[in-house]
Amino acid sequence: MLRHALRIWLMHSLAFVAGLVVSGVVAVGLWFLVPTQGGNALLIGTALGVSIISVGTGYAVYLTLVAALLGVVPGWGFYLFGPLVVLSVMGLVFGAVYSGLLAAGSGSLLGYALLYLGGGGALHRLVAALGEAEDRL
Repeated sequence: MLRHALRIWLMHSLAFVAGLVVSGVVAVGLWFLVPTQGGNALLIGTALGVSIISVGTGYAVYLTLVAALLGVVPGWGFYLFGPLVVLSVMGLVFGAVYSGLLAAGSGSLLGYALLYLGGGGALHRLVAALGEAEDRL
Protein backbone atom coordinates (compact mmCIF):
# COMPACT_ATOMS: atom_id res chain seq x y z
CA MET A 1 0.00 0.00 0.00
CA LEU A 2 2.75 2.45 0.98
CA ARG A 3 4.86 1.47 -2.04
CA HIS A 4 1.86 2.02 -4.29
CA ALA A 5 1.25 5.50 -2.82
CA LEU A 6 4.94 6.39 -3.12
CA ARG A 7 4.95 5.27 -6.75
CA ILE A 8 1.92 7.45 -7.52
CA TRP A 9 3.48 10.51 -5.88
CA LEU A 10 6.86 9.91 -7.53
CA MET A 11 5.29 9.70 -10.99
CA HIS A 12 3.14 12.74 -10.18
CA SER A 13 6.29 14.62 -9.15
CA LEU A 14 8.12 13.74 -12.36
CA ALA A 15 5.16 14.72 -14.54
CA PHE A 16 4.62 17.92 -12.53
CA VAL A 17 8.22 19.06 -12.95
CA ALA A 18 8.16 18.22 -16.66
CA GLY A 19 4.94 20.21 -17.08
CA LEU A 20 6.46 23.18 -15.25
CA VAL A 21 9.57 23.12 -17.42
CA VAL A 22 7.57 22.89 -20.65
CA SER A 23 5.23 25.64 -19.46
CA GLY A 24 8.17 27.91 -18.71
CA VAL A 25 9.90 27.20 -22.00
CA VAL A 26 6.72 27.89 -23.97
CA ALA A 27 6.06 31.08 -22.02
CA VAL A 28 9.59 32.38 -22.63
CA GLY A 29 9.40 31.35 -26.26
CA LEU A 30 6.10 33.14 -26.81
CA TRP A 31 6.95 36.20 -24.74
CA PHE A 32 8.35 37.95 -27.83
CA LEU A 33 4.74 38.23 -29.06
CA VAL A 34 3.76 40.54 -26.19
CA PRO A 35 3.95 44.11 -27.47
CA THR A 36 6.17 46.59 -25.69
CA GLN A 37 4.18 49.56 -26.95
CA GLY A 38 0.46 50.04 -27.04
CA GLY A 39 -2.38 50.26 -24.62
CA ASN A 40 -2.70 48.38 -21.37
CA ALA A 41 -5.52 46.27 -22.76
CA LEU A 42 -3.32 45.03 -25.59
CA LEU A 43 -0.44 44.27 -23.23
CA ILE A 44 -2.61 42.49 -20.65
CA GLY A 45 -4.58 40.58 -23.28
CA THR A 46 -1.49 39.32 -25.06
CA ALA A 47 0.26 38.43 -21.78
CA LEU A 48 -2.87 36.55 -20.69
CA GLY A 49 -2.94 34.70 -24.00
CA VAL A 50 0.70 33.67 -23.63
CA SER A 51 0.00 32.52 -20.07
CA ILE A 52 -3.01 30.43 -21.09
CA ILE A 53 -1.13 28.79 -23.96
CA SER A 54 1.92 28.01 -21.83
CA VAL A 55 -0.08 26.68 -18.88
CA GLY A 56 -2.23 24.59 -21.23
CA THR A 57 0.82 23.11 -22.92
CA GLY A 58 2.44 22.29 -19.58
CA TYR A 59 -0.77 20.69 -18.33
CA ALA A 60 -1.06 18.62 -21.52
CA VAL A 61 2.49 17.33 -20.98
CA TYR A 62 1.59 16.52 -17.36
CA LEU A 63 -1.50 14.51 -18.36
CA THR A 64 0.39 12.68 -21.09
CA LEU A 65 3.19 11.68 -18.72
CA VAL A 66 0.77 10.64 -15.97
CA ALA A 67 -1.05 8.40 -18.42
CA ALA A 68 2.20 6.91 -19.69
CA LEU A 69 3.96 6.48 -16.34
CA LEU A 70 1.03 5.15 -14.32
CA GLY A 71 -0.84 3.36 -17.09
CA VAL A 72 -4.10 5.20 -16.38
CA VAL A 73 -6.26 7.39 -18.54
CA PRO A 74 -7.39 10.49 -16.66
CA GLY A 75 -11.13 11.09 -16.90
CA TRP A 76 -12.93 14.06 -18.36
CA GLY A 77 -12.69 15.87 -15.03
CA PHE A 78 -8.93 16.16 -15.50
CA TYR A 79 -9.37 17.52 -19.02
CA LEU A 80 -12.26 19.88 -18.30
CA PHE A 81 -11.63 21.12 -14.78
CA GLY A 82 -7.86 20.73 -14.49
CA PRO A 83 -6.99 23.75 -16.65
CA LEU A 84 -9.65 25.80 -14.87
CA VAL A 85 -8.17 24.88 -11.48
CA VAL A 86 -4.66 25.74 -12.67
CA LEU A 87 -5.73 29.11 -14.06
CA SER A 88 -7.85 29.87 -10.97
CA VAL A 89 -4.99 29.18 -8.57
CA MET A 90 -2.60 31.24 -10.66
CA GLY A 91 -5.19 34.03 -10.85
CA LEU A 92 -5.57 34.02 -7.07
CA VAL A 93 -1.80 34.11 -6.63
CA PHE A 94 -1.52 36.97 -9.12
CA GLY A 95 -4.26 38.87 -7.29
CA ALA A 96 -2.59 38.33 -3.92
CA VAL A 97 0.79 39.47 -5.26
CA TYR A 98 -0.72 42.44 -7.09
CA SER A 99 -2.62 43.60 -4.00
CA GLY A 100 0.51 43.28 -1.86
CA LEU A 101 -0.68 40.39 0.32
CA LEU A 102 2.16 38.14 -0.85
CA ALA A 103 5.61 38.72 -2.25
CA ALA A 104 6.15 37.52 -5.81
CA GLY A 105 8.48 34.66 -4.83
CA SER A 106 6.42 33.33 -1.94
CA GLY A 107 3.19 33.74 -3.91
CA SER A 108 4.54 31.67 -6.79
CA LEU A 109 5.83 28.98 -4.46
CA LEU A 110 2.49 28.88 -2.63
CA GLY A 111 0.63 28.55 -5.94
CA TYR A 112 2.84 25.74 -7.16
CA ALA A 113 2.59 23.96 -3.80
CA LEU A 114 -1.21 24.14 -3.93
CA LEU A 115 -1.23 22.81 -7.49
CA TYR A 116 1.20 20.03 -6.60
CA LEU A 117 -0.77 18.88 -3.55
CA GLY A 118 -4.17 19.23 -5.24
CA GLY A 119 -3.06 17.42 -8.39
CA GLY A 120 -1.34 14.68 -6.43
CA GLY A 121 -4.40 14.17 -4.26
CA ALA A 122 -6.72 13.99 -7.27
CA LEU A 123 -4.35 11.61 -9.06
CA HIS A 124 -4.02 9.43 -5.97
CA ARG A 125 -7.82 9.18 -5.74
CA LEU A 126 -8.07 8.31 -9.44
CA VAL A 127 -5.47 5.55 -9.28
CA ALA A 128 -6.92 4.18 -6.03
CA ALA A 129 -10.44 4.13 -7.52
CA LEU A 130 -9.19 2.34 -10.64
CA GLY A 131 -7.31 -0.18 -8.47
CA GLU A 132 -10.46 -0.91 -6.46
CA ALA A 133 -12.45 -1.36 -9.66
CA GLU A 134 -9.88 -3.85 -10.96
CA ASP A 135 -9.96 -5.74 -7.65
CA ARG A 136 -13.73 -6.17 -7.95
CA LEU A 137 -13.35 -7.75 -11.36
